[in-house]
Amino acid sequence: MVIMVIVVTDVTIRGISDEVYTEFSAEARRQEKAVGDLTTEAMSAYLLQIQGTKKKHHFISNMKELKVSKMDLVKFNRPVVFGRIDRLIFEDDVDLETLEKYVHVGNCKYVEFPKGLPLLFTYELCSNCGQVTRRE
Repeated sequence: MVIMVIVVTDVTIRGISDEVYTEFSAEARRQEKAVGDLTTEAMSAYLLQIQGTKKKHHFISNMKELKVSKMDLVKFNRPVVFGRIDRLIFEDDVDLETLEKYVHVGNCKYVEFPKGLPLLFTYELCSNCGQVTRRE
């Protein structure tokens, strides 16, 4: 006989967007699940996603303004999560393949991508960002 013990932790998470929490809790209700259960599923999925890559993610955060070129990303040669940056600007040489390979953006106030990139793709790279735009 195998006995499995599951430990459950009660936590308070600060800084969650009201809009995101409202949508998330509505989804939990639609699925007839507790918010905590759905949060555990989301956290587990996120961990599987980042552990699925052989390269460790690196975080660059808490800056007023940052301009990033393709060369910056390629020479760094590992996935980067850009977070809590007031103005994040990707230079004109940054292409779709480079973004897909190296970039995720979260909690930035303003993010600007080069012109010509598919708009929905740029939105997919960004989580909880204020303004996401591309140069025209």
